[in-house]
Amino acid sequence: MRMIAVAGAVGLAVGLTLTSGPGPARADKVLIDRVEARASVLPGQTRVRALVSVTQTGGDVVEAARDDKTKATSLKVKVGGSSPPFLLGAFEHAEVELALIIAIPTTLDFHDDFEAMKDAIDVEVFAALVAMGPRVRVQVIGYGSEITGSKGLLRAADARKALADLSIEGGDEQVDLAEVVGRGVKLAGAQLKKPKNKDAITRAAVLLVSKGVPVLSDEIKAAITKVGQQAAKAQVRIHTVGYSPSPDGKYHAVRPLLALGELSRQSNGTFRWVKTEGGWRAAVGQVAQEIGRQHVVTFFATAEELDGKKLTVSLPLGTTTLSSDPVTIGAPKCGADACEASAYCVKAQCVTRSIESKSVVGKVLLFGGLGIGALVVLFGGIALVGRRRRGVAGARSNPGPAYPGPAAPLPGAVAPHVPPVAAAVQPPAGGPVLMILTGPAAGTRLPVRHGLSVGKAAGNDLDLAHDGYASSNHAQIVFEGGGWMVYDRNSTNGTFSNGVRITHTRLDHGMTIRFGSTEVRFSAS
Repeated sequence: MRMIAVAGAVGLAVGLTLTSGPGPARADKVLIDRVEARASVLPGQTRVRALVSVTQTGGDVVEAARDDKTKATSLKVKVGGSSPPFLLGAFEHAEVELALIIAIPTTLDFHDDFEAMKDAIDVEVFAALVAMGPRVRVQVIGYGSEITGSKGLLRAADARKALADLSIEGGDEQVDLAEVVGRGVKLAGAQLKKPKNKDAITRAAVLLVSKGVPVLSDEIKAAITKVGQQAAKAQVRIHTVGYSPSPDGKYHAVRPLLALGELSRQSNGTFRWVKTEGGWRAAVGQVAQEIGRQHVVTFFATAEELDGKKLTVSLPLGTTTLSSDPVTIGAPKCGADACEASAYCVKAQCVTRSIESKSVVGKVLLFGGLGIGALVVLFGGIALVGRRRRGVAGARSNPGPAYPGPAAPLPGAVAPHVPPVAAAVQPPAGGPVLMILTGPAAGTRLPVRHGLSVGKAAGNDLDLAHDGYASSNHAQIVFEGGGWMVYDRNSTNGTFSNGVRITHTRLDHGMTIRFGSTEVRFSAS
């Protein structure tokens, strides 16, 4: 896996750098935070995933739109000169893990606004992080004359308690900002290398609140630049929130913040400025949105289509189109290694594709699914963007927990109720089948009936007793509203459609579904 970052948008609209004054304005930017390639269960295909953010210079987060007529998303993906079909998801509902360090000053000069700052972080950031479940790891550290905080990363709910316990320590002496950030980068970077979900793509960030550095000596400038560069190398983004309330908005209030702008610029992070006392909610709310609404782009391609090619992502904004810097897609990896051509990657382990020894019919179905799979990724991504945008307000008010706890609902979706299996329901004759792609039954076909059950418990139609990641009663397939639906039954490790966790979704021909670690493909006939 090659992990890539491109230049970050610094949100002062003056491009803060460690010079004698502010630099030229920096344009809004599409950011490719990370990109990875893995051997796919589809023979000859590589699955590519990229984390993409679009942030305006003022810190506002921009989301992709969907055209109601053409059903196309406004986000465009190019690999070399081609535009592959892709699935567009969001961090809060995808297989992404986050390591976040929140660093807060505890010196006396923050006394008057300390509780307002903590309250904003609690309401705007932690409310979202707790809802994302244990795939988020957080540490809260305070810094004054020394650095305080837990030694390891915690679940968001526990880190939230640490935030509540943080208090002003007294005095105005403060450790070097580079030392504070260096510790955060080290902790977050270490977490990148050991995701709890081996199929997840990982990201790491430091959220730093500070008044900046009043006097920048050459030594301090060098230290700030160095730690920012170290963060970039470790793939850790530094998101800084500068606190410099100034009623008249004069330039003297900006100068101490130059160090924060440099940290964000060097690490490809973002900068936000709190200009008024108590004005924390907007700035930290943008940080929370940038985390939770980060785009997750997924597509499939052959090794030949990817070899030496660069990935570019673009998005129209107003009268212009923003584009990322082109990023070379690395060779597919599974954990630290590459898989043989006859294997695919699951939980960072290469698994031999046993389906190849099955019947000719099985091979035809599998290879025929390659083209279908590409179309499913395209139209599945379009549908997901539509559902996500229509229900974003409802989802933010009640986002629900996420991986690996009970499945988080898609934006706009209500908690799924698995319909009772009614005898009156009459699915069409000559019904669909599930093609089992992994596990001991790989290559076999299971006829789909109304009420088909999936799980480890005895009596399930799709028996997953062999699957350590499956739940006893994992999911159910029903015929509903003239089509087939799959419902997750509050399984521990979730049900995924084309890599995106779902509570329920309509089954389309060629769609790939994963229950635990078992993958199947739905064939309508």
